[in-house]
Amino acid sequence: MGDWLNNLPSELAYGLATGLIIAVVGWIAARLRRKRAPSDEPNAQLPAGAAPEPLALPPAPVPHVLPRAPQRFVNRERELAALDELTARADDAPSPLVALLGGMHGVGKSAVGSLWAHRNHERFTGGTLSADFSRRRDPHGVQVSDVLGDFLRDLGISDVAMPRTLRDRQRLFERLTADRRLLVLLDDVDQPAQALATLPSGAGSVVVVTSAVRLEELVRAGAQPVFLDPLDQAAARGLLVDMAGAARIEGEPTATTAVITACGGLPIALCVCGARLAAHPDRAVTWLAGQLGSGAARLSTLSPPGDFDVSAVFAVAYDDLAEPAAKVYRRLGLHPGPDFVPPAAAALAGVPLTEALPLLGQLEDAYLLQGDGHGRLRPHDLVRDHMRACAADDESDRRRDQAVRRVVDWYTAAARAADRAVVGDRLRLHNDEDVRARDVPLLRSPRQAFDWFGVERRNVLAAQRAALDREWYDRVWQIGEALWPLCASHKRFTEWIDSHEAAILAAEKLDDPAVLARMHSQLARAHAELGETDRVDAEMTVALSAARAAGHRPLLASVIEFGGVCQLRAGQLAAALESFREARAGFETCGLERGVALQDYHVGWCLVLAGDDDRALEPLERAEAAMRRLGDDINVGRSLVRRGEALWHLRRPNEAREALAAAIDTLDTAGVGFEQAEAHETLAQIADTARDADAAKVHRQRAYRLYRELGHPRADALLSVLDGDGAT
Repeated sequence: MGDWLNNLPSELAYGLATGLIIAVVGWIAARLRRKRAPSDEPNAQLPAGAAPEPLALPPAPVPHVLPRAPQRFVNRERELAALDELTARADDAPSPLVALLGGMHGVGKSAVGSLWAHRNHERFTGGTLSADFSRRRDPHGVQVSDVLGDFLRDLGISDVAMPRTLRDRQRLFERLTADRRLLVLLDDVDQPAQALATLPSGAGSVVVVTSAVRLEELVRAGAQPVFLDPLDQAAARGLLVDMAGAARIEGEPTATTAVITACGGLPIALCVCGARLAAHPDRAVTWLAGQLGSGAARLSTLSPPGDFDVSAVFAVAYDDLAEPAAKVYRRLGLHPGPDFVPPAAAALAGVPLTEALPLLGQLEDAYLLQGDGHGRLRPHDLVRDHMRACAADDESDRRRDQAVRRVVDWYTAAARAADRAVVGDRLRLHNDEDVRARDVPLLRSPRQAFDWFGVERRNVLAAQRAALDREWYDRVWQIGEALWPLCASHKRFTEWIDSHEAAILAAEKLDDPAVLARMHSQLARAHAELGETDRVDAEMTVALSAARAAGHRPLLASVIEFGGVCQLRAGQLAAALESFREARAGFETCGLERGVALQDYHVGWCLVLAGDDDRALEPLERAEAAMRRLGDDINVGRSLVRRGEALWHLRRPNEAREALAAAIDTLDTAGVGFEQAEAHETLAQIADTARDADAAKVHRQRAYRLYRELGHPRADALLSVLDGDGAT
């Protein structure tokens, strides 16, 4: 195995038109081999009197992704009118028009953009997209490629077909938006390139960018600037009247002016003050003005340079909180990610969820937290700055570390729950080490696990980075191990590679050869699927050496298996077969049924690709039976697909149809579409041989729809076949 991947042929890494690199040579080989016509045996017919489905191709998804509309809004008619005027001009513009909403932090740019978008979204027939760059910002900046990845998912591209590079994602985004009239909202942009890289290409589209910095390059490129000033006295007074009542505000004009002055006309600060007055209806406005005045005298500026100092507003609101709510408030400033669900907040605060929920409600009522309407919470950036300052002032180093450790443990336990929902029984190195965490999400299926990770992936990776920064190396690699099936199953290569590289750093610090072997072998597979053969060789060399040094027999078998998968991806079928058989012997010696079953599946698949279909049946049948015992429906379905292919090649179409139909039912229940589509394509070829054009067309239509839902490029090839009403 030492030179298992030397001299890989470079032509095996091929490029798709969209720039997506999918090194799946075996899949191509299987497709080519299926052009054989093994027999003319009768094919199963459609029910009597049934006609084939009409070719009603599913429309491309129309996304409607917008942030929550603001709860409070006053006196921005000038800015809204400017956006309306831009949209009127967009009707005749040959390319998208861009509006730049500028102004200091907290002035209400996001509120203006989201309110206008909600009022006007129906004018954009191609849909709406939005990205909050503040949620994606970390010490390394914003990964624009991730923003484009989310946009492409909203437009129907699945992770399995997602281009890897920023430029390839840009090309695909431009192609998909060429015929769309889109509204795109880009919130809290701080670099011109972030906006320029995410512009759609369709005429009539409008892009609204909000930013607290001057994006002169964007203006030079044609963006129309719309600058937001702080609210004037009349508008600010109107907002306070709306929240605290006209009698109180108009009855104390001097004190009201002092409050407005302290808030600097910033809506977020005015809302916090209005909420405080509403919460204390028996207190005069003079009371609040006095608190703000004394607070401003004793506090240093927390706002970014050039912004109005509203730290006193948040400090006074913080001082007004009872200690349980104040503790939650300051500890939320330690959360490593951009937003959170209540159980994560409870873990951070160190209180039960039943106690945390009303406290979070108090903070939201006080405008110190913002909800998205879907159960997620986040503070305004200015409030977050104050939370962090309070944590630094009012929590000891030990308590801050304990709080962060609790939330890291919560995300570790949640990632493990998602891992187990995808694959209940697999080789794991953590040996079920107890991770103390309460109210971890209950995930009952792979689909639920994938959905959870799709929402929480930034927080999980932020928790892993926080653990790495604090040298909690055990949690770093444990999170990486848990993320493996979540990333690999949906081809989330960015998260896959980032999490595993962090885990490798942790394993090196721990000098743990077992973890090194595990992480390097899983990282090798990511590079194999991306066609990066040099990286595969380097990763597998380290993985094999570390696995042998670890003296962990099941782990060594697993690493050899991963080497075999990389060889299969590279089209080296003979070497892959040798690796899978060696891995199988290792798992069998250790008594690990799932490991043995996986090698049977891999061996059978290799034999099908190599044209040795008769010999493929036995290992595939063993794999299917074992996976049924283990309750692994995804691999049951995959085994049935490969067995159906082998039976078809062996001129046993009736048995092939039976296996493929069972595979489709099983995979549909599990929420796995790609192999379902493959099964329908094979069924279409069986129907071609039986000269049953109606059944062939039905299966190709169903395969097309599945590929189209995945955003897989195979859909384009099938569409041309369906348009020509011919067979592949």
